[in-house]
Amino acid sequence: MSIGGSVVFSSARIKRGTARVAATVGVLLVLCGVAVPGARADTAAAPAPTPVALVGTTANATTEGAFVSVAPARFLDTRDSAPAGPDGTVSFQVGGVNGIPADASAVVFNLTVTGPQSYGFVSAYASGSNRPDASNLNFAAGQTVANSVSVPVGADGKVTLFNRSSGSTQLIADVSGYYLAGRPTVPGAFVPVDPARLLDTRTGAPVGPDDTVSFQIGGVGGIPTTVSAVTFNLTVANPTSFGFITAFPSGSARPDSSNLNFATDQTVPNSVTVPVGLDGKVTLFNRSSGNTQLIADVSGYYLAGAPTAAGTFVPVPPARFLDTRNRGAVGADGVASFQVGGVKGIPANAAAITFNLTVTSPASFGFISAYASGSGRPNSSNVNFDAGQTIPNSVTVPVGIDGKVTLFNRSAATSHLIADVSGYYLPGITTSSAVVWGANGAGQLGNGNFQSSLAPIGVAGFTDVVMTAQGRDSRYALRADGTVWAWGQNNMGQLGDGTTHYRDAPVQVVGLRGVTSIVADTDTAYALLADGTVRAWGNNCDGMLGNGTSGCSPTTPFNSATAYISTPVKVVGLTGVASLSATFLATYAVLADGTVWAWGHNYNGQLGDGTTTDRNAPVRVRGLTGVESIAVAYQNAYALLTDGTVRAWGSNADGQTGSASPIWTNSIPAPVPVSGLTGVTSITTSGGGAYALLSDGTVRAWGGNRSGGLGDGSIRENSNVPVKVAGLTGVASISAGYGTAYAVLADGTVRAWGFNPNGQVGNGTTTVTRSPAQVIGLARVAAITSNGFSTYAQLTDGTVRAWGYNGEGQLCNGTTTSSSTPVVVQGLTNVRRLA
Repeated sequence: MSIGGSVVFSSARIKRGTARVAATVGVLLVLCGVAVPGARADTAAAPAPTPVALVGTTANATTEGAFVSVAPARFLDTRDSAPAGPDGTVSFQVGGVNGIPADASAVVFNLTVTGPQSYGFVSAYASGSNRPDASNLNFAAGQTVANSVSVPVGADGKVTLFNRSSGSTQLIADVSGYYLAGRPTVPGAFVPVDPARLLDTRTGAPVGPDDTVSFQIGGVGGIPTTVSAVTFNLTVANPTSFGFITAFPSGSARPDSSNLNFATDQTVPNSVTVPVGLDGKVTLFNRSSGNTQLIADVSGYYLAGAPTAAGTFVPVPPARFLDTRNRGAVGADGVASFQVGGVKGIPANAAAITFNLTVTSPASFGFISAYASGSGRPNSSNVNFDAGQTIPNSVTVPVGIDGKVTLFNRSAATSHLIADVSGYYLPGITTSSAVVWGANGAGQLGNGNFQSSLAPIGVAGFTDVVMTAQGRDSRYALRADGTVWAWGQNNMGQLGDGTTHYRDAPVQVVGLRGVTSIVADTDTAYALLADGTVRAWGNNCDGMLGNGTSGCSPTTPFNSATAYISTPVKVVGLTGVASLSATFLATYAVLADGTVWAWGHNYNGQLGDGTTTDRNAPVRVRGLTGVESIAVAYQNAYALLTDGTVRAWGSNADGQTGSASPIWTNSIPAPVPVSGLTGVTSITTSGGGAYALLSDGTVRAWGGNRSGGLGDGSIRENSNVPVKVAGLTGVASISAGYGTAYAVLADGTVRAWGFNPNGQVGNGTTTVTRSPAQVIGLARVAAITSNGFSTYAQLTDGTVRAWGYNGEGQLCNGTTTSSSTPVVVQGLTNVRRLA
């Protein structure tokens, strides 16, 4: 087996039973060809395994009334021809354009008015039908303003826009999806209606300060008595003070969210999609110190029942998923991504979501574009704003393969963004196979033999993989039916099939159903169930299974029969788990209440409970609340809080906690603030350090720097406080391997720096790179994955590029020659995710 360089163990200490742990690491090095957990980031070590690529396609919905999301695209821009004249109309083609079927029943698009010569409003309706007594977008002279529109499509495949104004107006339409034709019958299907006014308080009395008004949906105007949700255009008129409106199902608790913000005497609309109460009503709350007139024009509803068909809508109680005011504004031409899939009851593979997007306190004018994370940024907009303005708009947009939505701030200055989700659309059937390549000594390719492969090959036996995870030389797949399958190395029962037999093809993990996500460390695997509990199996030497037992002692060898459990056991005392993270010998659970619990190995205080005692059952990480996510390293953990600050704990041998504590502090066994960090949107870890992406699109780094991991151009050995990575702006995402870091910019290019003996920086050299360098030849990058020695870029077109170490075919280009610039991974298309 080829080994890229020499191996040096981490300076961080290993607890009692050192011989046992070292022996484990020795097997890891010599037999398995993977990186040493905790090895110094600036010393080459054995290459880690290749990723698993999920490849395939998702079938579109086929049920009448189902929604099909599309990448946002511009279907109309009158600035290219002529504006809509006073009391004039303009129609644009939807059916039969850009893959939308000719008979689509309704369309969702963002309507923007710009350059109007006078005040007025625009009404949208199906071409060939009567113009409704309703409005979609109100505007003032010279104003640029947008609103989401859901409207039936005419028999000729067109939508008509009427300009009710005494002046001409430029109109722009950016389509994000459509509804299938036919008579909707299944739960969650959308039934478009000709826009109709169901509420107008101007005919009675305005809504008072902090007061509510409810209006009937069910049983009115041909709408069934029982419906699940409704889409309507909400207009505020003549408010006597500033404020906002919150829409929610009648009879339910008022959510901490908003649908429409307004200023004194402003007339402003916004589209609303919201669940309907059991009494068939929707309630509107006026959070203002003044009176407000409210108007609601309904454009469609969703059939009641439990949705199961692809493209059907599942309403949720409106909930806030993003608020950058808690962490820092989005920078000029910067992006903010927020997690939707797998959060607050939304499935990990949701096809699209509907949310209310609010821009507040922008420092300059501009617009926001929303799109699926990992896809190319569209030439479209969702909300336009002026400096200092607070303005909302409803957005319906596809969800990225990572479960996220990205918001791009096209402005010369910062903007705060808020996202309140009101529902999601179910995905179609996904044909997704696991594709692998490289070494196969333990059967980790899962193709029925132990032969290595320099070309991609499919894992045998299934095509419905949702996600994958991998340990040392074992791999795991979560299938769409909620079961887990595993293959490869099994010396400690880590495949969960009740044996210790290596498997060269997938076997089902015993007794697992209803699994929503999986993670693995070296020889232990974990499954998060839909009920918020956790199961674990495999190595239990230091209590990693969390079931109240430990398999090893100073007199018990690590490979004894008591050291592992080969079928899943319940992690004790854990409920309400939102996410799991695992690293070498320690595991962490973030709960829905924002606390963190941990168990396993703890000699450097990495469990964060204030001790250095191993724990065989979960203990609460001391003092943490409001945790959004965590990132873990070999002997450290980091918690990103909802306020945009970071807490760290564990080893501090190279200043990894970033807390200004003295270098070589033995351990920091309880969370401490990372010094000076605010406005953090994500954290990633690398060997002996960590990186934080800030909301302004810049990056901070701390910890070891022997191979330039700080990226600040310095030759200092380390830093115990965050320093700014040199020259980086407009960063969309960050990732890292062992001592090498990567930044994907909003323009789809990549910068890299740090450890580089195998060319993993990708700049054409193999020398230490102490400040960010552009990875040669990469564009349209959606995500980066690195094992520390070989690096992979997933492109928005579903192909993959790779560079770095290639001694065992890791680059999958038909050779075993390493490369310091990206090469095409041969035979891979339609890649949905690398893991």
